Amino acid sequence: MDRPALLDLLARTRSRGQVKALGASALADKTLAEALRSLAVEQGAEDAQELEGKALVRRVLDRQAQAQVRRNPIHRDEAFTCAWCGAAVDPGGARVRDHCPWCLRSRHVDVVPGDRAADCGGLLHPVSMSLEGGEVVLVQRCARCVHQVRVRAHPQDRVPPGLDPADLPGEGAMRASGRARTLPTRLIEVIARHGLWQAGDRVLVAVSGGLDSTVLLELLWRTRAAHGAQLEVMSLDHGLRPEAAAEVAAVAAHAARLDLPMHTLRLDLSAGPGLAERAREARRQALRAVGADRIATAHHQDDQAETVLQRLLAGGGSAGLQGIRPLDPPWCRPLVEERRSVLRAWAEAEGLSWVEDPSNPGSERGRLRSLLDGLGQLRAGATAGLARSAGLLARDDAFLNDCLEAADPDLQVEGGLSAAVWSTLHPALQARALRRLCEAAGLVPRADTIDAVLRGARQVELGGGRALRIEGGVLRLV
Repeated sequence: MDRPALLDLLARTRSRGQVKALGASALADKTLAEALRSLAVEQGAEDAQELEGKALVRRVLDRQAQAQVRRNPIHRDEAFTCAWCGAAVDPGGARVRDHCPWCLRSRHVDVVPGDRAADCGGLLHPVSMSLEGGEVVLVQRCARCVHQVRVRAHPQDRVPPGLDPADLPGEGAMRASGRARTLPTRLIEVIARHGLWQAGDRVLVAVSGGLDSTVLLELLWRTRAAHGAQLEVMSLDHGLRPEAAAEVAAVAAHAARLDLPMHTLRLDLSAGPGLAERAREARRQALRAVGADRIATAHHQDDQAETVLQRLLAGGGSAGLQGIRPLDPPWCRPLVEERRSVLRAWAEAEGLSWVEDPSNPGSERGRLRSLLDGLGQLRAGATAGLARSAGLLARDDAFLNDCLEAADPDLQVEGGLSAAVWSTLHPALQARALRRLCEAAGLVPRADTIDAVLRGARQVELGGGRALRIEGGVLRLV
């Protein structure tokens, strides 16, 4: 065989089967073997004379070293960051982990001798799942080269074995792009990380028919096999807009398509002072009355930022500035870490329909929303920054609560707080103790009222005929 013919043969030798067949030919044909050794020597192989068969072919093809390299990291027990959902994945331990436990995806960068799809860099998506010999087996297909691989499910995979791939987190978002693509996966992560509910819990989804709540309902329904909730839907007509009845009917139709239990109620509120607060309280009472284990609302990161700004302008402390918490039983907010723009991108990619928010842009919340847009132009990531500050303040607030709890055994006395113990506390804890005393009696003290006691006032008025007074060594409500 002349040199051009040999090089052409090597160029066509790509699969493992072809490497094996050429190696067998070299064992049977000494002329072919010598030609291969000559090429190996030209490439700098010092051990060319010791090689034969398949090993010789691999050396000529420069695949001997590559045979040991697997970077996705299949068959290597090492930590990695998932290229699909961004999860930080720990080593697998007793069993090597070759895919993300959250979304069951991996990257196709295996460097395997003869693998025609080796090192293509595409994403491997799960396409089927089956039980074989008592073990769950996943079949993944590369989105770039359509190559398929079979892998065993890991015991620590977060998606229940036997789950249909159509229900896998993220699978329904293939048409979306950017962060919207992985929105379903992050939803599952938030539910698990914050313990929003346990599998089997009744979760009532509050749906107005707007963008945010429509996305929440659709996401929770599509990922129901992963989070395990028994979903129900509720939509309310506050009796303030003629369009509301049709919006509730549209939500009911959506719930029917998903085969979910539906609750509706007309509140018949009247216009007048304090309408927003009255509507909020009536809405909360109606949702609670259903008796579900959890009530899921569609608050998102933009809502969080607006809440922080609103409370900052009102002079709130760490308790108020921590904003909207992911879990405040029975209330839970699975989307609180997501931007509204991401929700819209996902909804548009999935072809969802919704009604636009009828809120008044001239209201305080509407003006705050416009202010946030301006802050975003002033500083990129302003909304995320405000939400991050809320999280940090929530952590600080929890620490202060723990400090107050540590002082509580000596602080609490019959009828109120020990003035002697209270006076030894840090002012931050003194104010917290006073607020807690008032709130236990159903009172919400003004900040300047609390400050007056900290400055030494012996009695301050709380309104409604109630006062906070220091007498007989006790801080008490009278």
